[in-house]
Amino acid sequence: MDAYLLEMVSRQSEDLYAGDSLMTLAELMRLDSIEQELHEIDSLRTVNASLVIQKMDTTPHIVIEKSWVKDAEEDRNDVLRAIRDMHSPWRRELTLMAQITQNYVTANWYQGGSSSFAALTSAKGQISYIRENFTWENFGEWRMGGSTISADTIHKMNTTDDLFRLYSKGNYRIVPKLFASISSEIETRLLPTYKSNSHNLKSGPFSPFRFTAALGLDYKPIKDLSVSFSPLSYKVIHIMDTARVNGKDFGLEPGQQTQHNIGSSVRVEYTWKPVREFALETKFYMYTNYRNVELDLEINCDFIINRWLTSRLTIHPRYDSSVIMEGDERAKMQFRELLSIGFAHKFR
Repeated sequence: MDAYLLEMVSRQSEDLYAGDSLMTLAELMRLDSIEQELHEIDSLRTVNASLVIQKMDTTPHIVIEKSWVKDAEEDRNDVLRAIRDMHSPWRRELTLMAQITQNYVTANWYQGGSSSFAALTSAKGQISYIRENFTWENFGEWRMGGSTISADTIHKMNTTDDLFRLYSKGNYRIVPKLFASISSEIETRLLPTYKSNSHNLKSGPFSPFRFTAALGLDYKPIKDLSVSFSPLSYKVIHIMDTARVNGKDFGLEPGQQTQHNIGSSVRVEYTWKPVREFALETKFYMYTNYRNVELDLEINCDFIINRWLTSRLTIHPRYDSSVIMEGDERAKMQFRELLSIGFAHKFR
C-alpha cells in the first residue's frame, strides 16, 4: 500500500505542476480507491492512510502515516500540501480563534451570583523559508481577551489577555541537527489594563515594550523540538506611559523609562501531536542578566472537536526576580490558567 501511494504521487507531481492544476491529483485520490487497496490487507482493514510532510533535518520528505480518523478531505489536502512543499521552500500557516462565555443572573436569583461576559480572540501566523542548510522562521501572535466583573464599579470591561508578539529566527546548519542561530523578538501590549476599581494602569499600549536579540546555537534532535541557547542576549524594556504605569512591576527603577540588559537566554519549543484531535504546544524561556532571572513556561493543549470547534487549556506559570517589591517582600511566582471552547480554523 505504501509503495502504491508513493509511486502514484511521484508519477503525478510533474503533471500537476506542469499543468498548474490541483484537480488532477485530487480526482485520482478518491477515498474509494484507497479503501479498495486497504481491504486487501486484513490488519489495516479499519485504518485510513494519509500522506503528511515530515521534516528530516529540515528537508521535507513524503512519508506514510497511519491515521485512525477517516477524513478523506484532510487526506487529500495532505497529499496536495506535500507535493506543493516539495516544489517551494516557503511554508505559510494562519490560525484564527474566537471564544465567548456569557452568564446572566437576575438580582432575585435564589442562589445569588452576578452576570458576566467574557471573550477571547487570537490570531497566530507563521511564514518560514526552509532549505537544506538554511532556515528562516517568522512567527506572529496577537491575543485579546476581556471580561465583565461585577465587583468593579468603574470599568464595564476589563482586559484579561493582551499580547502582540513578533519572533524571527535564522538558522545555518553547522553539523546535522545543530545550527548557528540569530533571533529577535518584539513583545508588547496594545490595550490598557486597569487595577480593580481604579484608574491606575497595570499595563498599557507599549507599556511595557520588550525587544530581545540573541546569538547562539539551535539544536533540533527530533521533529518539532527546538532547543536554543544564546550566550549573548540583549534585552530592552521600555515604558511609554510612566505617569500611570508602575515600572517596578517590570524591573524598572522609579523615574526610569528604558532599561538595557545584556545576558544569556535559553528557549525550548516543542509540539506534540500524537493524533489529529489533540495537540500539545510547549514553550519555555529563560533569561538572566547575571543579577536577576526571568522564567516563563506556557503550555497550550488543543482538543479538536470538529473542523470549526476546538477546546483549549492554557497553563502559564511565570517568575521574574527583577520585579521591585515593597520593603523586604520578594518576587513571587505568577500563574495564569484558561479553559475555553469556541471557533478555531487553520489556513495553509
